[in-house]
Parts: sequence; C-alpha cells; structure tokens
Amino acid sequence: MDEKKETKEVEETHEGGKFLANRRQFLGAFAGIVGAAGALQVGVPLLASFKPVQRGKPEPVTLNLGDIPVGGFAQAVYAGSTFLAFNRKTGIECISLKCTHLGCFVKWEADKERFQCPCHDGWFDKNGVNKGGPPPAPLELLPFKVAGDKLIVGGE
Repeated sequence: MDEKKETKEVEETHEGGKFLANRRQFLGAFAGIVGAAGALQVGVPLLASFKPVQRGKPEPVTLNLGDIPVGGFAQAVYAGSTFLAFNRKTGIECISLKCTHLGCFVKWEADKERFQCPCHDGWFDKNGVNKGGPPPAPLELLPFKVAGDKLIVGGE
C-alpha cells in the first residue's frame, strides 16, 4: 500500500496583513517612546549629580540700592540659587526662591503678595513664611549688609 500523499501548498492571504504591520510598527514606536521617557527620568538626575559641588563660602553678590525702588525688588543669584532682594518700607529683606519642601523654585506673585511653589502647591507669605501646602519651613532669608549705596548679599 504505497499511497502517495500529495501535499498541496495552500497560499493563504490575510486581508489585515498591512494593518498588522502598522500595528507592529505602532507598538514598536510606543515601546521606544516609553523606554526613552524612562531613560530620561533616570538619566537627567544622574547627569545632574555630576555637577561640581561648591566648596567653601560662596562669593557675595553686590547690588546697587538705587536699582531697587522702595516697594520694589531685584532678582539675583547667590550660591547657585535665585533670590529676591526687597526694599520695603520696613527695610531690606533678601529671600531665597528655593522651596524648603523639595527644592523647587517658587514664583513671586506680586498681586497676591505671596510666593507660590508650582511643584506641590505650597505657598509662603510676603516674608517667606510657609502658610500652606507641604513646605515644612519658611524660605531662607539670606544674610546681607548695606555699605553706602551697595547691598552685599552673602558677605559677612
């Protein structure tokens, strides 16, 4: 009984062949985007950790008092952080803009006379005292001295 089995190759076509290729491409692109986003979340802080650390005392910052009108303020950078120097009727006040919660930079809202942290909705009054949200402490008041018509921030 020699039966020869004939095998016929049947060519199947699938109507959705092109769709499957596009779906695979979409899934591959989606996986790539998710992977890139994950790499950024890990990579950015990692690279930021290589930034040199300042050792010793930071250089003082000098501002002209004439550039800060009474009731106004000036913005500058001391020790790598931005601060505002206010010239109030009660005197000069230098307030760091670095939030005491996680180190985000707060924004001065002049119309509300308060500092607002965009990270976790914390806020501070006009003197930098924490009033709402998660910040555990007031904003840092920077040391300063007045020498003639100069405001020296950070100098001792």
